[in-house]
Amino acid sequence: MLPVVLAVGLCGPALADDAVDWAKPLAGDWTFSGVSEGDPYCRLTLGTEGAIGGAGVDISATCLRNFPFGDVAAWTLRDDGIAFIDPLRKTVIALSKSEDGSYGATLDDGRQVSLDRGAPQEPQSLKDLLDGTFTLSGANDAETCGFAVSARSSTGGTLEQAGACPDRWKGKGWAKWRFAAGKLDLLTKKDKVILTMVPADGFTFTVEEDAGPIYFGPGAIQGE
Repeated sequence: MLPVVLAVGLCGPALADDAVDWAKPLAGDWTFSGVSEGDPYCRLTLGTEGAIGGAGVDISATCLRNFPFGDVAAWTLRDDGIAFIDPLRKTVIALSKSEDGSYGATLDDGRQVSLDRGAPQEPQSLKDLLDGTFTLSGANDAETCGFAVSARSSTGGTLEQAGACPDRWKGKGWAKWRFAAGKLDLLTKKDKVILTMVPADGFTFTVEEDAGPIYFGPGAIQGE
């Protein structure tokens, strides 16, 4: 699986790639998630390399798909909590520390989220992953299109568009998926390729388009 790395080194008091001591106690894998049942979750890796106003962060594609991390360039400590900041040091997401050692926040859209130590457990195989409800979307769940996906094996199965879907994805004849040569093809009944994507992490596939990345991964199907 190919990680998506957003660890931006910028000029400032700490040079890029220089370790910053304050970051070391919190460095490593964390799980960022919604707090309601069925909410998405994803991996963040807090780094120790210096960036202006903070330290680098590795943001998984699943986090980029489900949450507003697109402008995040670094993380830092602010007001006894953790803040994810953009290249101008502006706070994008600020989380407050809880008594149990986790961190929590309410996003601008009203969603409550949590940051907890440790990476989420990934599916053991593509057959396990590609069996359930999926969404096709842009970053931060933009223009979501829902699918019911099932797996016959780790190399193929069926999919059916369901629920809300932007016009650009409707009427495409979605019927099958196939994984071969490291790529996921979404197909019609006659095996015509509608979309080809590559694994970006243990949960999400992606393809880069002119308007930005498109993501495909587990998610709740929204009603029409």
